[in-house]
Amino acid sequence: MRMLIVTPDFGMAGGVAAFHRMLRDHMTSDLEYFIVGSRRRNESFWRSVCRCLWDAVRFYRAVREWKPDVVILNPSLRGKALPRDGLLLLIAKGLGTKVVVFFHGWDSRCERFIRERCLRLFRAVFFRADALVVLGALFHNRLMEMGYGGPIYVATTAVEDSFITDCDHRARSPEDGGGKPFRVLFLTRIEKAKGIYEALDTYRMVKRDNPQTVLTVAGDGNELATVRRYVRDRQIRDVAFTGYLKGEAKRRVFLASDCYLFPSYSEGMPLSVLEAMACGLPVVTHAVGGLRDFFESERMGFMTESQLPEVYARYIGRLARDAELCRQMGRFNRAYAKEHFSASKVAVRFEDICRDVLAGRVPVEGKTTASTAGLSTAGRAV
Repeated sequence: MRMLIVTPDFGMAGGVAAFHRMLRDHMTSDLEYFIVGSRRRNESFWRSVCRCLWDAVRFYRAVREWKPDVVILNPSLRGKALPRDGLLLLIAKGLGTKVVVFFHGWDSRCERFIRERCLRLFRAVFFRADALVVLGALFHNRLMEMGYGGPIYVATTAVEDSFITDCDHRARSPEDGGGKPFRVLFLTRIEKAKGIYEALDTYRMVKRDNPQTVLTVAGDGNELATVRRYVRDRQIRDVAFTGYLKGEAKRRVFLASDCYLFPSYSEGMPLSVLEAMACGLPVVTHAVGGLRDFFESERMGFMTESQLPEVYARYIGRLARDAELCRQMGRFNRAYAKEHFSASKVAVRFEDICRDVLAGRVPVEGKTTASTAGLSTAGRAV
């Protein structure tokens, strides 16, 4: 099977590049990667148009010359990438090539705009795909509501096998005792929509009742300077900022923590939550995206529909006071991540989707698809 995968450069930060970089060494198909131009900050409208048109010309040549069996497009349901990827989809279909569109992110505002302003155009372009892939059953249902009649697969993102293997033994555990601090980790882009202010207010409440608690904020983003001022002005003590982390440094900060806090407003399938699970951390999270499909509150940590800091604080306070509960949840999460999220297994399921498309097989409604084999669909929030 010859696959042409459209992706940003693997050296760039971002979920799409990371996903296909992780799967690359585990795929058995004949692979080619089409690298799309990167969007620069403050890029002018006309420069953006020229870049997209040049991508389209290069893509046309690549499909004509390489003749793939299937093209994989990787947009998010956000405004910036959709026009370009829609154009690439039309080119591939015009050349008679099968196309799978994998929506890696989902923005509710973009969805509303599409439904209210341009649903007919969206259908005319993206519903020409031979199959759609999403990161949660919620998004599957919304595409069906929009009128897509083709196969829709619910997939997951992946954690590098080496990352999981290196996390076989926790560096420390809450059961160590001896007055050691309880370490809460917030690791993602530092943006309002990621719940950074909810995380800080949560920590302040937990700190009041559990003085030994400390917070690590790992990541970079547009809100970082404002967040630092927020911490300083409100005299929130024992908050450490690490900046953006990757590779071994990121693994170390996970292993040095006792629980992971993720109050993000909306997501597809947040990689950081899966990495936290792989490192044996209980997770306290907002019920977002694909987490709803598998996350089990009281067993993996706590998932809530609420965005109130006092709700998150109640759960983290419970973990801070119960080392045995932390250990049980962490052990379960590590085993679950190894079974369901390792890149080698996700790669097999992803290739199965593409083979289904080429063979004209359609996933049976209500049955487990190739992409979600083994995943629970009983996630519930408390």
